[in-house]
Amino acid sequence: MRMARLPLFPKLFLTFLVLILPLVTLSMIVNVRSERLVRDQITSAAQDKLRDYLHSLEGDFGTLVTLMQQYVLDDDFNNLAYSSVILTDEQFTFMVKSVQRKLLILKNMSPYVRDAFVNLPALDRKISAVSYNELPPEEAAALNTMVDLYESPFTRYDGRLWLSLPVPNSNPVGRGFTIALELSNEALLASLGSLTVSGDGGALLHDGELGWLLASGDMPSPREQTLAFLQSGASDGEPALYAEGKERYYAFHQTSPVLGLSLAMFLEEKSLIGPLRQYAAWLWSLSIAAVALVLLFSYRLYRMIHTPMKRLVGAFRSLESGNLNQQLKAETGDEFNYLYHQFNRTVNRLRELIDEVYVQRYQVKAAELKQLQSQINPHFLYNSFFNLYRLAKLRDNDKVIAFSWHLGDYYKYVTKNADQVELEQEVAFCRSYAAIQSIRFGDHIVIQFGDIPEPLRRLTVPKLFLQPLIENAYHHGLEDRADKGLIDITFSRRETCAIITVEDNGESLDEAAIQQIRSLLEEPERPVDSEGLRNVLQRIRLHYGEQASLTADRSPLGGLRITMTIPIKEASV
Repeated sequence: MRMARLPLFPKLFLTFLVLILPLVTLSMIVNVRSERLVRDQITSAAQDKLRDYLHSLEGDFGTLVTLMQQYVLDDDFNNLAYSSVILTDEQFTFMVKSVQRKLLILKNMSPYVRDAFVNLPALDRKISAVSYNELPPEEAAALNTMVDLYESPFTRYDGRLWLSLPVPNSNPVGRGFTIALELSNEALLASLGSLTVSGDGGALLHDGELGWLLASGDMPSPREQTLAFLQSGASDGEPALYAEGKERYYAFHQTSPVLGLSLAMFLEEKSLIGPLRQYAAWLWSLSIAAVALVLLFSYRLYRMIHTPMKRLVGAFRSLESGNLNQQLKAETGDEFNYLYHQFNRTVNRLRELIDEVYVQRYQVKAAELKQLQSQINPHFLYNSFFNLYRLAKLRDNDKVIAFSWHLGDYYKYVTKNADQVELEQEVAFCRSYAAIQSIRFGDHIVIQFGDIPEPLRRLTVPKLFLQPLIENAYHHGLEDRADKGLIDITFSRRETCAIITVEDNGESLDEAAIQQIRSLLEEPERPVDSEGLRNVLQRIRLHYGEQASLTADRSPLGGLRITMTIPIKEASV
């Protein structure tokens, strides 16, 4: 059912509803986009945290590996490993202390190192930074496991991680000595606590096979399912949504190919975007309340309008039946008081007219002047705002500024309270119009304005008499042209006449079309579709007389040429 056929109350309700729906919809869209933005920002921050943490570990352990490789060639280590039997007690003690000092340097280079030591099979002893004792055989065997120092360099043993470098690294492995570092699980665990970005959750560092792992914070439970999720579904890149019962977690995962370690982070979804979703619930509640308020307000307004309107309609029906004694008395001081008063005056006037012997006849003018001001083309207005929207969306601020400036000049001139202007002002307005069109068409259509002879600059002309000719060239001559279009506008004076030509290089104009335009200009009163040319012709003839004319022929450029001839007097220049 069309809205025009609806009663007043549904119209009011639908009108107010249409007004608030965009605001509610916009609020919903803003909330959804805010949720997405918060999620993206937290996701990006979490991934950056993971990458930075792993890069920090790679830097720390890379430095340690380099120093360990240098110690392999150190004389003190080699002398203890291969020449201890020939050393005096003093030399032996000196070398042990020297080795301990170097191991202490190695231990203190990173907060993640719990102990640095060298295992000497020849002495059946382990020399650490602070001790000199035996090493259990099973630990010694674990230390001598060959690993790639640049990919997965760590050795797992009894819930601990070691970084070891046996010499020699071929059979028999480690028979000379083995330099090793034991990592501090406590220090690593403390560093994991700093990874939380926002909300509730935890971090987990593991060796890929989950044979060694450290977990900090609030991890999803049960833990076994979490570890199974990491083994089966976790991969580097975009976060995965991990559900555990009613709780939902965002799982982030990064792997260091240099260390052979993987880092995972779990963030609880409700702590990240819970407030936004709570806001969305409030927004829905407010939206429902707003619809209810609109319904009540519409009904109240309907009653305020309907009751006095019903009285007025009843009075008109009584008047229609011939009751000229009908009078309305206003009970309020609102607008209906004015309507009632006018109705009473109308009834009184009708009685006067009916009582008159002679009813005065009114004459209608035989001809009316055409509008001195052209109507604003709604398509041009729409296209202008669409182009402005497109430029703003592309963030082309320079063109937005230029377009807005020219559009402002255009409508300032159109709405100017003047029937006549100087030719120079009219041409300046046309330049603004052309600038607007150039932003729309770009280099596809070029417009050229010739110089105005000095005697014609102050010529008084009807406002908006030239722009329709330029618009006609754009839309009928060049808009669908495949290659570059050209519009040329020239001004000249011939004796007592001003000559203005508008021509283009359009290709779609044949002789039949030119003849049709000539017929239009010869019979301007005949109804046609082209209102622009006819309007211009009638206006200049009303202003300058029948000597003013428009003629159409083919331009040397290939398209249409419109020539305007305006008689001028010296006083008007």
